[in-house]
Amino acid sequence: MNKFLYKLFLGKPEYNLPIRISPYNDYFINLNRIWNNHKHHDVGFEKIVRLLLVSSQIIFPGIHFRTLFWKKGLIYKNVAVEFYVLFKTILPFALLLSGLYKYKIAVIIAAYLLTETIFYVASLIFVSDMFVKPRSYRRNILMLFFNYLEITLSFAVIYAGLRLLRGSAHSVIDYIYFSFVTSATIGYGDYYPTINFGKVMVCIHSILVLAFVVLVVNFFGSKVEVIHYEEDH
Repeated sequence: MNKFLYKLFLGKPEYNLPIRISPYNDYFINLNRIWNNHKHHDVGFEKIVRLLLVSSQIIFPGIHFRTLFWKKGLIYKNVAVEFYVLFKTILPFALLLSGLYKYKIAVIIAAYLLTETIFYVASLIFVSDMFVKPRSYRRNILMLFFNYLEITLSFAVIYAGLRLLRGSAHSVIDYIYFSFVTSATIGYGDYYPTINFGKVMVCIHSILVLAFVVLVVNFFGSKVEVIHYEEDH
């Protein structure tokens, strides 16, 4: 059984290459590269955004979680990150099903982890030069699918926990349904926010999802095309 799980999640032992630099050291190196324009001569708002996206990593759990596994090798770290992404996807769904979304702390936690994911997605676009070449672009697209689910379910927690659809939605399924409809930009109109803050959140939700779908999927789609071209030639 152990050999089966090892083969399933880790593959061959020789794939588990050592990682020379810890995530913390890599964090400061990337900050220094952006500040000193080592790779791009970015200035003004572009540089501010790049600095913000990289520097904000330290306040979220992801970088600290990666630090726990980096000494075990590349594959162990990657698999650990995958489970972390899966956990962040399942958590808002569990908060909704268990009824814990009614507590403000649950909404705060969902919003906090949601912010980390949003910053990560933005980093893939604005600071992509700071990332090492991925082991598989298909794997990254799969992770982005989980990110999409997390964003949608986390917004459902916010809508439900803060009762932003007051008077129109009455169950957890209603909030999940509304969040997915908003993420798909369908907008049936059977549920809608009844207070101004709810309308603001729907606007933010729509903008984020549109940016996610249009920019990120297009970005990785072009990477996959490059890979296929290289394989065919």
